[in-house]
Amino acid sequence: MQSVLPNGATLLGIILSSDKTTILALTGDRVAHPLIISLANISMNTHAKISSNSFLLTTLLLVPKFIHKKKHMQGVLEDRLIHQCLDIVLELLKRATRVVVMMLDPVGNSWHCYMGLASYIADTPEAMMLSAVGGKTSPSTMAMFKQFRDTF
Repeated sequence: MQSVLPNGATLLGIILSSDKTTILALTGDRVAHPLIISLANISMNTHAKISSNSFLLTTLLLVPKFIHKKKHMQGVLEDRLIHQCLDIVLELLKRATRVVVMMLDPVGNSWHCYMGLASYIADTPEAMMLSAVGGKTSPSTMAMFKQFRDTF
Protein backbone atom coordinates (compact mmCIF):
# COMPACT_ATOMS: atom_id res chain seq x y z
CA MET A 1 0.00 0.00 0.00
CA GLN A 2 2.85 2.40 0.86
CA SER A 3 4.34 1.84 -2.61
CA VAL A 4 1.31 3.40 -4.38
CA LEU A 5 1.50 6.63 -2.38
CA PRO A 6 3.31 9.65 -3.86
CA ASN A 7 6.79 10.69 -2.63
CA GLY A 8 6.62 12.50 0.70
CA ALA A 9 3.51 10.59 1.75
CA THR A 10 2.97 7.83 4.30
CA LEU A 11 0.16 5.63 5.49
CA LEU A 12 -0.78 5.80 9.17
CA GLY A 13 -2.81 2.80 10.27
CA ILE A 14 -4.97 3.49 13.31
CA ILE A 15 -5.50 0.83 16.00
CA LEU A 16 -8.43 1.24 18.38
CA SER A 17 -9.21 -0.95 21.36
CA SER A 18 -11.78 -1.05 24.12
CA ASP A 19 -12.86 -3.47 26.79
CA LYS A 20 -15.67 -3.08 29.29
CA THR A 21 -14.13 -2.75 32.74
CA THR A 22 -15.11 -1.84 36.27
CA ILE A 23 -13.71 1.45 37.52
CA LEU A 24 -12.53 1.74 41.13
CA ALA A 25 -14.83 0.48 43.87
CA LEU A 26 -14.68 4.02 45.31
CA THR A 27 -16.84 5.24 42.42
CA GLY A 28 -19.71 2.90 43.26
CA ASP A 29 -18.55 0.07 40.99
CA ARG A 30 -19.16 2.05 37.81
CA VAL A 31 -18.59 0.25 34.51
CA ALA A 32 -16.89 1.95 31.55
CA HIS A 33 -15.41 1.28 28.12
CA PRO A 34 -11.92 2.88 27.99
CA LEU A 35 -11.17 3.60 24.32
CA ILE A 36 -7.45 3.55 23.52
CA ILE A 37 -5.70 4.46 20.28
CA SER A 38 -2.33 3.72 18.71
CA LEU A 39 -0.59 3.58 15.33
CA ALA A 40 -0.04 0.38 13.36
CA ASN A 41 3.30 1.87 12.22
CA ILE A 42 4.77 1.29 15.69
CA SER A 43 6.64 -2.02 15.93
CA MET A 44 5.10 -4.88 17.92
CA ASN A 45 8.12 -4.94 20.27
CA THR A 46 7.37 -1.34 21.25
CA HIS A 47 3.63 -2.04 21.60
CA ALA A 48 4.38 -4.96 23.93
CA LYS A 49 6.27 -2.74 26.40
CA ILE A 50 3.87 -1.10 28.84
CA SER A 51 6.41 1.64 29.56
CA SER A 52 6.44 2.73 25.88
CA ASN A 53 3.05 4.47 26.23
CA SER A 54 2.29 3.50 22.62
CA PHE A 55 -1.43 3.27 23.43
CA LEU A 56 -3.16 6.45 24.58
CA LEU A 57 -6.47 6.77 26.38
CA THR A 58 -8.80 8.58 24.00
CA THR A 59 -11.91 8.60 26.15
CA LEU A 60 -13.65 6.80 28.96
CA LEU A 61 -17.18 5.86 27.86
CA LEU A 62 -19.24 5.34 31.00
CA VAL A 63 -22.02 2.76 30.92
CA PRO A 64 -25.23 4.19 32.40
CA LYS A 65 -27.82 2.12 34.21
CA PHE A 66 -31.14 2.37 32.37
CA ILE A 67 -34.42 1.83 34.18
CA HIS A 68 -36.56 -0.32 31.95
CA LYS A 69 -38.81 -3.28 32.70
CA LYS A 70 -37.13 -5.51 30.11
CA LYS A 71 -33.47 -6.34 30.78
CA HIS A 72 -32.90 -6.90 27.04
CA MET A 73 -34.02 -3.34 26.33
CA GLN A 74 -31.52 -2.00 28.90
CA GLY A 75 -28.72 -3.71 26.94
CA VAL A 76 -29.97 -2.31 23.64
CA LEU A 77 -30.06 1.22 25.10
CA GLU A 78 -26.52 0.83 26.54
CA ASP A 79 -25.15 -0.39 23.20
CA ARG A 80 -26.91 2.39 21.27
CA LEU A 81 -25.50 5.03 23.60
CA ILE A 82 -21.96 3.62 23.23
CA HIS A 83 -22.36 3.77 19.43
CA GLN A 84 -23.51 7.41 19.62
CA CYS A 85 -20.57 8.31 21.89
CA LEU A 86 -18.07 6.56 19.60
CA ASP A 87 -19.54 8.46 16.65
CA ILE A 88 -18.92 11.77 18.45
CA VAL A 89 -15.47 10.90 19.84
CA LEU A 90 -14.16 9.54 16.53
CA GLU A 91 -15.58 12.35 14.33
CA LEU A 92 -12.20 14.07 13.83
CA LEU A 93 -10.53 10.73 13.07
CA LYS A 94 -13.24 9.94 10.51
CA ARG A 95 -12.68 13.34 8.90
CA ALA A 96 -8.92 12.76 8.79
CA THR A 97 -9.44 9.49 6.86
CA ARG A 98 -11.19 11.41 4.07
CA VAL A 99 -8.45 13.99 3.53
CA VAL A 100 -4.66 14.07 3.48
CA VAL A 101 -3.18 15.57 6.65
CA MET A 102 0.25 17.26 6.73
CA MET A 103 2.28 16.18 9.80
CA LEU A 104 5.84 16.47 11.06
CA ASP A 105 7.90 13.42 11.99
CA PRO A 106 10.18 13.45 15.10
CA VAL A 107 13.07 14.78 12.98
CA GLY A 108 11.01 17.68 11.62
CA ASN A 109 10.32 16.42 8.08
CA SER A 110 6.86 17.14 6.63
CA TRP A 111 4.79 14.20 5.43
CA HIS A 112 1.43 13.93 3.67
CA CYS A 113 -0.33 11.39 5.89
CA TYR A 114 -3.11 9.10 4.72
CA MET A 115 -4.99 7.55 7.63
CA GLY A 116 -7.26 4.57 7.93
CA LEU A 117 -8.52 2.19 10.59
CA ALA A 118 -6.14 -0.77 10.54
CA SER A 119 -7.77 -2.78 13.33
CA TYR A 120 -10.08 -2.70 16.31
CA ILE A 121 -8.99 -4.94 19.18
CA ALA A 122 -11.89 -6.28 21.23
CA ASP A 123 -12.91 -9.41 23.10
CA THR A 124 -16.01 -11.35 22.02
CA PRO A 125 -18.62 -9.49 24.15
CA GLU A 126 -17.17 -6.15 23.05
CA ALA A 127 -17.09 -7.24 19.39
CA MET A 128 -20.73 -8.33 19.62
CA MET A 129 -21.71 -4.97 21.10
CA LEU A 130 -19.77 -3.05 18.41
CA SER A 131 -21.23 -5.10 15.57
CA ALA A 132 -24.75 -4.84 17.06
CA VAL A 133 -25.39 -8.56 17.30
CA GLY A 134 -26.44 -10.60 20.28
CA GLY A 135 -27.12 -14.08 21.51
CA LYS A 136 -25.41 -16.82 19.54
CA THR A 137 -24.67 -14.72 16.46
CA SER A 138 -21.15 -14.31 15.08
CA PRO A 139 -19.78 -10.74 15.39
CA SER A 140 -17.59 -11.14 12.28
CA THR A 141 -20.05 -12.87 9.91
CA MET A 142 -23.78 -12.79 9.37
CA ALA A 143 -24.12 -16.41 10.54
CA MET A 144 -26.67 -17.31 13.19
CA PHE A 145 -26.17 -20.23 15.60
CA LYS A 146 -28.54 -22.41 13.54
CA GLN A 147 -26.12 -22.15 10.62
CA PHE A 148 -23.22 -23.44 12.72
CA ARG A 149 -22.80 -27.21 12.59
CA ASP A 150 -21.70 -27.50 16.23
CA THR A 151 -24.31 -27.91 18.93
CA PHE A 152 -24.39 -25.37 21.72
